[in-house]
Amino acid sequence: MRFWRALSPVPAVAAAVVIAVTCALGNWQLNRAHEKLARAERLQALAAQAPVTLTTAPASGNLADRTVRVTGRFDADRTVLLDNRPHGNGTDSRAGFLVLTPLTIHSDGGVARSVLVLRGWLPRDAQDRTRIAPFPTPAGEVTVEGTALAAVPKVYSLGQSAGAEAGNRIRQNVDLAAYAAELGVALQPLVIEQRNDTGDGLARDWAPADLGADRHYGYAFQWFGLAALTLVLVIVLGWRRARRLAGTGTP
Repeated sequence: MRFWRALSPVPAVAAAVVIAVTCALGNWQLNRAHEKLARAERLQALAAQAPVTLTTAPASGNLADRTVRVTGRFDADRTVLLDNRPHGNGTDSRAGFLVLTPLTIHSDGGVARSVLVLRGWLPRDAQDRTRIAPFPTPAGEVTVEGTALAAVPKVYSLGQSAGAEAGNRIRQNVDLAAYAAELGVALQPLVIEQRNDTGDGLARDWAPADLGADRHYGYAFQWFGLAALTLVLVIVLGWRRARRLAGTGTP
């Protein structure tokens, strides 16, 4: 009882807030790590299933993370370069672009429809971002196989929406609905992260789903360590103050 009476209210409340916040942040980092590991397991399980073939019919059901296959023609003139994207393998610090091209799906007379394809990664010129290294786009019909994504991967863009970049070849982000309106074509409600080689020379060693899980565990350890340190300091300081009060005879 003397220990608890020795604790000053304001520092004790501040310590409790610090402990609560750091524990919450630690749990958040653990959840992020678990989410990445769970998605990696999901991708591994889905990879064993036969690819889903996309046609001009609107894709139905949840195809996120499924392997999909589509045949069509790339619309090279509508290619967009997504800026400020690191190399997917996680070991290359160079800035670069993700090459995003619409593919008009082969049609047997049905409604015309396209799908966006993340074709791969292209390094950026360090002096002039508008000086783009040449990369070929396959002519004629091509079959693309890859992983279905629910949306185009985004990066933080200060004060600028995806729609505000309409018409630009180099962009930060692309929104599916806005880009469909810009193109004036119907798009499948997904994006294909291309896996097979079509001879364009682009890098396709995409980041694994569990990339960064170890880093999240490290951050969680730091937050929980800070919470533990705060608790230890509260106990030590309270114990010392209780001893001083006991030595002076203060009740």
